[in-house]
Amino acid sequence: MLVAEFIWNNKIKLLISIVFLFIFSLFKIINSQIFFDTERIIKEISVEEGVSKKIDDENLIFFGLSINRNLEYNKFLELKEIHEKIESHKTVKRVSSIINERKIVQNSFFPSSKAVLNLKDIESYNESILEKDIIESNFIDSTKTKFLFLIESNNNLSPEDRKLLIDDLYKINISNIDSDSFIAGRIPSEVYFQKKVIREFIILTVLSAILCFILLYFLTSNLKFIFFTISSVIISIVISLSLSAVIFSGLEMIMIISPAILFIVCVSDIMHYTSNQKDYNNKLLFFKDRIDKVGKAIFLTSLTTSFSFLTFLFNDIIPIARFGIITSFGILFTLIVVTIVYAIAIDYNFNKVTPNKSFQKLIDYIINFCISSKKKVFHFSILSLLFLGIYATFNLKIDNYLTDEVNEKSQMLKEVSFFDKYFGGIKPIHFKVDNLSSDDALLFDFVKSLKYYNIKVDVSNIEMSNSMLSLRFPVYSDLDSNYLLMCRMMDIGSLKTNKIINELTEKYNSKLIIKAGGVGYMFDKISNNLTIKLILGLIVAVSSIGLIFFILTKFNFKFLIISIVPNIVPIILTLGLVQFFNFYFSLSNAFIFTIVFGLIVDDSIHIISAYLRNFKKDKNHSEILIYVVKTTGRAVVKTTLVIIFCLSPLVFSEFKSVSQLGSITIICAIIAVVFDLIYLPKMINNIK
Repeated sequence: MLVAEFIWNNKIKLLISIVFLFIFSLFKIINSQIFFDTERIIKEISVEEGVSKKIDDENLIFFGLSINRNLEYNKFLELKEIHEKIESHKTVKRVSSIINERKIVQNSFFPSSKAVLNLKDIESYNESILEKDIIESNFIDSTKTKFLFLIESNNNLSPEDRKLLIDDLYKINISNIDSDSFIAGRIPSEVYFQKKVIREFIILTVLSAILCFILLYFLTSNLKFIFFTISSVIISIVISLSLSAVIFSGLEMIMIISPAILFIVCVSDIMHYTSNQKDYNNKLLFFKDRIDKVGKAIFLTSLTTSFSFLTFLFNDIIPIARFGIITSFGILFTLIVVTIVYAIAIDYNFNKVTPNKSFQKLIDYIINFCISSKKKVFHFSILSLLFLGIYATFNLKIDNYLTDEVNEKSQMLKEVSFFDKYFGGIKPIHFKVDNLSSDDALLFDFVKSLKYYNIKVDVSNIEMSNSMLSLRFPVYSDLDSNYLLMCRMMDIGSLKTNKIINELTEKYNSKLIIKAGGVGYMFDKISNNLTIKLILGLIVAVSSIGLIFFILTKFNFKFLIISIVPNIVPIILTLGLVQFFNFYFSLSNAFIFTIVFGLIVDDSIHIISAYLRNFKKDKNHSEILIYVVKTTGRAVVKTTLVIIFCLSPLVFSEFKSVSQLGSITIICAIIAVVFDLIYLPKMINNIK
């Protein structure tokens, strides 16, 4: 009990030190950079030399205009002015559109080119607008009401210049005609995330704090204690995030969910500390007793939860790995802060709690239901869902979309969908083709196959070569028989994309050597591999936490089993439920279940620890378990309510991973508390 005595004797000094650290951390966060660049989501991988330099789409911006009617000659002149205005922007290198698009004209001597759209005069315009070339244009749709501008920005634009460019593009319109603007690409995506992430970080944190305050008021009716609790959370969040600023020189976008997680951990620890408090005369002895009876279990849960987040270090996704480190530190630091604050609360008699009678009745009803649960229908439902979950586990679907991070209501998804629908998509993919037979007709047939699969041969970054093929198609030709076709396709997911590429490869493998590449293909390939690694990370987390508990229970194999099963089963049951919502694993959500496991494992550990603490050989084990459920179970129900209240704002996030984290964790937490209070005691009783 030396630790408890040290904390008690130095609690004020420790608190003052933490407050000073908080003030320093606050200034550090204010001046921190937030990382939004999508390139860091995946590990750098090597591509064939000479190819990677030509396929970079980092500076490519897709700007679309949608109008409500066909444009006349004078409006096309205005469209030309828009083209020139964009091109003259200080951040822009070049622009491609219907205004400067040209087609190849072959004659008896040598090929030449001419403008697809001729705006020299109205007669030339009328002649060109009727030709099939404009219908086949890459920059105008068949209705002639949708226009595409491919903009290549200057290299290494500052965040301010990027925002300026995107803001200026959104201001563009055609006078006296209703029009809508659509912008997509890596630069607008990062600008979008920058604006939305900061906004959501603030809103979600504030909402979680408000809901947590309301819940704590119903659970404690002690405003002073609530103030101490909320202060503990804020201090822990700020200091934890500042560590990221110190170590990594900034914050990752995914850390938007860290405050909610630390809220849960902090308030859950407080709930267990204040559960079943008795009257006391000696404050120090009371504090030591709480540390002995509850503090050890809280330390164990903090350790296991922290370790589950550390498993993110075993993957190659830099932002998620950093998120794991910082959140793991935050959980352990939260334990220290909460314990110090609880000691101060005891010293000043702020720890007295009086739950709201209605809330208390609700909790008691849940406890009594779990103790007396003998309804066959209920158990049959759980069993059916378990079988469905097992089926879902063995039929996991892994797919990745460029827009996986945003939900269906997102403006970003609407803009990407515009280019998918009218201009072949924005997903860059390239094919390096080695023509073994040197037969250009075979290459032309390959290009036709690309069109069959709705893969659009691109028009950006064209470098003309001496090859006749490159005069007709935008390709790079390194040798007479070696070509690189730059293409774009719709965001149809990694599964469908890989299927198409395999079909193309098999069709031409006898006479053409086809190698797919490009940022889009690399994203699909690597994302699928990393998604699998994240799923395996859950297995590592489960195994590691099981091993920790195995050691702490003096190598009792029985308790190894009952420490894992009650936490794996809720995850499997949740997988069974989400199958009704067309759920699939992707890079944006594969880490969620590891987080869920780290949060729900705490309750089963508290119940098992309470049982071991009250275990006596000469006592009736059923009575001991009922006592544990009635006492520790109340705290478990309260912590579940904390999870629901703290994570409910996340459900409404515009970011899909954040929204899914909120909804999946809430579902899993509800299932877990039912399993912990109904089935876990039965498991313990059967293996006693």
